[in-house]
Amino acid sequence: LGFGGCMKDVKFTRGAVVNLASVSSSAVRVNLDGCLSTDSAVNCRGNDSILVYRGKEQSVYESALQPFTEYLYRVVALNEGGSVSSVWTHARTRESVPQNVPTPSRVHSINGYSIEVTWDKPAGVIGVIEKYILKAYEADGPTVPITSAELADAGMLTGVLTGLHPFTNYAVTLTACTLAGCTESLHALNISTPQEAPEEVQSPTAVSFPTFLLMSWSPPKTPNGIITQYTLYMNGVPIYAGNGTKYVVKDLAVFTPHQFLLTACTLAGCTNSSQVTLFTAQLPPSHVDAPVLTVLDSRTIYVQWKEPVEVNGILDRYIIYMATNEQNFTKWNVIYNSTELFLDFTIPQLFPGTEYLIKLAACTGGGCSISEASMAITDESTPEGVPAPKAQSYASDSFNISWTKPEYPNGIITSYGLYMDGILLQNSSQLSCYAYGLAPWSLHSFRVQACTAKGCALGPLVEARTMEAPPEGMVDVFTAAGGSKEVQLKWLAPNKPNGKLTYTVLVTGLFYADQ
Repeated sequence: LGFGGCMKDVKFTRGAVVNLASVSSSAVRVNLDGCLSTDSAVNCRGNDSILVYRGKEQSVYESALQPFTEYLYRVVALNEGGSVSSVWTHARTRESVPQNVPTPSRVHSINGYSIEVTWDKPAGVIGVIEKYILKAYEADGPTVPITSAELADAGMLTGVLTGLHPFTNYAVTLTACTLAGCTESLHALNISTPQEAPEEVQSPTAVSFPTFLLMSWSPPKTPNGIITQYTLYMNGVPIYAGNGTKYVVKDLAVFTPHQFLLTACTLAGCTNSSQVTLFTAQLPPSHVDAPVLTVLDSRTIYVQWKEPVEVNGILDRYIIYMATNEQNFTKWNVIYNSTELFLDFTIPQLFPGTEYLIKLAACTGGGCSISEASMAITDESTPEGVPAPKAQSYASDSFNISWTKPEYPNGIITSYGLYMDGILLQNSSQLSCYAYGLAPWSLHSFRVQACTAKGCALGPLVEARTMEAPPEGMVDVFTAAGGSKEVQLKWLAPNKPNGKLTYTVLVTGLFYADQ
C-alpha cells in the first residue's frame, strides 16, 4: 500500500526477526512534495507518471482506481509560449466493503446468558477494519438477530456476546466493517446455551374448600431448561416434591390462613416463587341464638341478638325474617338485611294485638345459618275498619243482620254490639243477629260495635226496611157530580198501609158516547 510521509519511533516485538534489507528494498525516501531528496541518485518522479486528462476544463473525474491507494497528482498549464507546473498533491481512495468474511472459528458458552466467540482476521480486506459485529440468531427462528455486540477494537479477535437465553440453540455470525460498509459471514456457527436456574417462578394458587385446599401451579414463565422437580412449602415446611402441578392439602381448619411457596428446579439450580397466603373456605356460622324481642308499644318491637360464637369465616350480614298469625305463619318476609353488623333493630309500623314470629340469620361468605323463631305480641288497641252490617228482610216483621270481623282487629275481639235505631239490640261474640216483631215496611238503622280489651269502635250506619204486607183497614170513597158528564172521586188510605200503596179505580155503568 502506498504511504506518504515519514515514519518514526518504529518498534519491533521482542523475538521477532525483521530483514530490513528486504523490507526497505522497495522503499523510496521522498519529500512531501512528491520529489526525491537531493541525496538520492534516483531522478525526481514524473517521467513514469500517467496522463489522465488533456483539455481546457479546470476539473476532471478519474475512475477505475484501486481502493485504499494513495495517488500523486500535479497539473501542467500549457500555451504556445511554454508551460508551468503545480506542486505534487496526494489523495487516497476510500476502502472497499470487506469480502469473504469468515465464519467464527470457535464459540463456547460462559453461562446460559453469554458466549465467547473467537474468529480469524478476514483476508484480503482493502482498507482498515473499523469494527467487528457479533450476531446471534435463534435457530429455526426469525431472521432478526436476538442479540448483537459491536467490538470497536479491531485488533481483538475474541468477543463476548450477552443477552442470550439459557437452554436455547443459536447460530452465531461475524460481521466485519470498514468505513465503506459491513459484510456478514455467509455461514454461522451453531451453539446451545446451557441450562440455568428458572426465572419468574409463579406462586401456587388454590381452589378453597372448608377443610382442604386443591393446590395447583403453572410452569415458570422462563424455565431456562427442563424442570426436574417442584417443591411445595406450607408454613415453611415442604409438603410435596415431584414433577406434578397439583396437590391436595387435607385436614385443615375452616377459614384458616396458610403460607405457601413453590420452588422450581433445573439441573443448574432452583428458584423460589414469592410467598402467598391462602385461606380455606368459609362455612355458615355453627349456631345462631334466637333473637330477644321487646314489645315497645302496640306497633313497635325491639329486636336484639348476639354474634355467633363460631363464625366459621367473616361475618357478612344479618337478616331478620318475620311471619304473622294472619298468614298462619306460612310466609316469612325479610324485614332487615344489612352488612352494618349492628346487634339490634327496631321494627316499626306493626299491627296492634298481633302475634309475630321473628328469626335471625347470620351470614358469612360460606352461607347463612338461621336461628329458632322468637314470638312476641304487640299491645292491643281499639279495632279499626269495623264493617257496616248487612240487613236482609225475608218477612214483613223481621231482619237477618250479619257482619264480618274488623279489617284491623288490633287485638282479640271480646264482643260485638249491634245497635238498631240507636238502641243496643245484641252484645255477644256472634257475627249475626235476628230482629223480629217489627212493623211491615218500617225503616230502621243498624250499626256494629267491635271491642277489644283496650276499647270499642263503631262501624258505619246503614238503613233498611222490612218487607211489605197487605194493607189493613177500609178504603173510604167519596163521589161528587162534576156536571152532566163527570163524576169526581176521592178516597182515604187504609189505617195500616203496610207498604208503599198504589190505587186502582174500578167503574161500572153506561158511558156517554157522541152520535
